Formats: sequence, C-alpha cells, structure tokens
Amino acid sequence: MKAKLMLLLMVLFLSLTACSQDSKTQNGKEPNRTDSGKTDQGEKEPDVTEDEEKDSDVTDEEDTQDEEENKQFGNDVFKEVSVSTLEDGSIVLRGKARVFEGVFQYAVVSGTEILLENNYQTEGAPAWGNFDITIDKEYLIKEKVSIELFVYSAKDGAKTDILTIPIK
Repeated sequence: MKAKLMLLLMVLFLSLTACSQDSKTQNGKEPNRTDSGKTDQGEKEPDVTEDEEKDSDVTDEEDTQDEEENKQFGNDVFKEVSVSTLEDGSIVLRGKARVFEGVFQYAVVSGTEILLENNYQTEGAPAWGNFDITIDKEYLIKEKVSIELFVYSAKDGAKTDILTIPIK
C-alpha cells in the first residue's frame, strides 16, 4: 500500500513539474503577436502603412492620388481600412472590424459639425468582419472633412476606439 502511494506521489510530482516548465516563457524566442498588433512586450505595429509598389509611368499628380488611396488605417478594433474615390466623387471605405455584436458607427465630420452619422453591421467579435461603406459626394463638399469609425461604449455611451481618417 505504501509503495502504491509513493508511486502515485512521484507521478503527480513529475506531472506538475512538466506542466510548469511548459508554461514558462523561454528566452531568445520571438514574442507572440496578438491580433491587435501588440507583442508580449507591448510594442505596437504602425497604424498607417502605404503600398510600396509604384509605376514609373505615373505622373506626379496621379502618383500623389495613388499614394493617398493606398494608405491603410487601423487601431485595435479596425484594420486594413482604405479609402477609394469613385468616378462620381463619392468615396468607399473598405476594411475589417472586430467589434461586439458586429455593430460599429461611422460619422462624416467637418470641424465640430457632424454631416452624417450612421451604423454598420458586420460579423461580431472575435471574428474580423469585412465592411464596405460608400459615402456620397454631397457630404464631402466642406473644406476639412474626415470620417470617424467608432464604437459606443455599453458602459457609459461614450465614443471609444475612434479611428479618424482625413479625407480633405
């Protein structure tokens, strides 16, 4: 009986030792990345990236327009957000969102004036849901216009995770 008890205690001890070694981080390894772009050390990926491919036959004006359209914006809940201009002057925002119940809001803002505010439904967290929002040119006629993507806080109704995209 004592031999069985000793054997059981040894197996238990070895199992716990093996488990604790697996859970420890090992030095010299690349830190794990999370979906939010942060590493274990708290570093963060840049919020804006540009497509580095350029055509040599493009004029300076077209080059500037292409650069603006190739920018991507993002934060913790929105990623790969890009802006494209349509022939009629309207714009299209495309990207991905990871938000509670898949609902987020967007607004077209000029200074402190809200020209348009609406919501969008996509897939809910933890999935990244794609979105495609078209803004009519009538909302883009003001001097300084930007678009805000955000979520209303369930706690106090405040805007959170605001991503501001300058248009003009």
